[in-house]
Amino acid sequence: MITTALEKSFISLKRHLKEYLPQLERAIAAIKTLETSDPNSEEFSQALADLHVTATILEPYSEGIVEAIDRFTDDRPD
Repeated sequence: MITTALEKSFISLKRHLKEYLPQLERAIAAIKTLETSDPNSEEFSQALADLHVTATILEPYSEGIVEAIDRFTDDRPD
């Protein structure tokens, strides 16, 4: 079976999204907690720490997703 460049780039994009989504969901949950909890609470502090970790993890993943999107877009027929 011959895999085209478009198929390869789409597989890469899906792989990046699969890795990105769990961290993104954690970041969204932390943001929701920050929006609804008392800034002086332990819950708020933990959510802030969680958001910091997920943002740090998401940064390189975001770069990978942008590259995967660019490759996929470039490989699509005009």
